Amino acid sequence: MFIAHRACLLAGTALLACAAPSAEAEPVNGRIAFTTFESSADPAAGDIWTMNADGADKRQAIFDPGYDAQSDWSPDGTRIVFRSRHNNQYEVSIVDFSVLDPATGRPRVVELPKAPDGTQSSQPAWFPDGSALLYRRTNGPESTRSDIWAMNLDGTNRHPVAVLPQDQFYPSFSPDRSKLLFATVAPPSGRSIQVMDVATGAVTTLFDYSAQSFDSAPAWSPDGRQIAFESNLDGDMEIFVMNADGSNVRQITHNTLWDEGPAWSPDGTRFAFSRGADDLHLDIWTMNADGFDARQLTTYPGRDESPDWGVNPHPVSVGANVAPVLSLQLGTGGFGAFIPGVARDYSASVAGSVTSTAGNATLSAADNTGRSPGHLVNGTYALAQPLLLRAAGGTFAPLPADLLRYPGPVSNAQVEVQFQQAVGATEPLRTGTYAKTLTFTLSTTEP
Repeated sequence: MFIAHRACLLAGTALLACAAPSAEAEPVNGRIAFTTFESSADPAAGDIWTMNADGADKRQAIFDPGYDAQSDWSPDGTRIVFRSRHNNQYEVSIVDFSVLDPATGRPRVVELPKAPDGTQSSQPAWFPDGSALLYRRTNGPESTRSDIWAMNLDGTNRHPVAVLPQDQFYPSFSPDRSKLLFATVAPPSGRSIQVMDVATGAVTTLFDYSAQSFDSAPAWSPDGRQIAFESNLDGDMEIFVMNADGSNVRQITHNTLWDEGPAWSPDGTRFAFSRGADDLHLDIWTMNADGFDARQLTTYPGRDESPDWGVNPHPVSVGANVAPVLSLQLGTGGFGAFIPGVARDYSASVAGSVTSTAGNATLSAADNTGRSPGHLVNGTYALAQPLLLRAAGGTFAPLPADLLRYPGPVSNAQVEVQFQQAVGATEPLRTGTYAKTLTFTLSTTEP
């Protein structure tokens, strides 16, 4: 591949002229995030880990001495938002698995700015499109008063979403963002499951078994048609499912163990949840959405809780094609006038630019006229000494000559081509113009 320019080299009035530039599917097993209380030297400090849907490939996601919990996968499966606690202050952070911290080689963690009013943030949840966050807002780590707020991914634009007489917990939007689901409590009674119509603000109680029952941790199914939640209505904590309008409530687990925190699989066919003898000794399990085929994924001696089941990230390719380009532009210049009877080396130069998308490129010059090759001519007369030229401070050489090599792509790279012509004191010069048409070529072996 090459691009060639023809240039006319003249002596006397005008010297160099050149031509215009030219150119020649994906499984849905997902990954489960959870909080464990066994990996830290501090038994009260939680760490967030992730694992495959079958329990394999367990990896610590957050390396932090504080208390990290309440993880929620982003809709695209590339980030986790979670609650962190430092100096008795609850705030929200995001870990991005698509970006590595160059200092540690670990996924980058961004701690969002603290609320300017001094309130604390916990139980974060993504908007369905991943554009913002819901969270539970409290006046302090031990406060029982809480409301549901939202904020941008950088922690700005904090504003209330649901401020009700009762305290609200575990907020999440329906997949179409038309409903806000949450658990609520009004001491001394227990918790209940409620939903708010986003357009009207109307609140509906979906499940409230008794004034003393503990109904919590509601979770939308991926299609928005069902809601899973935990309740102790049979004496110990079990997992239940109901329709999105609160109808058709059915108990999924039936045992004397403690089952809590259901999280739907991305395809809605299974749950991840915590199971143990009590709420201090829990492991992560999965089961079918009907309660069958329960499988234990962790076997730690302490407590693993708050699972969340995220999708496998879908690779997204963004880019553009680059067409092959070899472009050479050269200006004009001149030697001036040759003076008979005076020995002299005459000099001239022209400025140019090179654009190449090739893996390599070579700028060369040749005399293809067939008349006194490499010498300026005036009719039938030719100068005795050959025309010499160079580029980029190289060595002057006669034609044909390779002037400059480009080892990779360049864009509008400036180049100066210099000419040198020797005329002796006894050399006869004929009246007229000495000239020669040269061919400059930009070529490549790696288009």
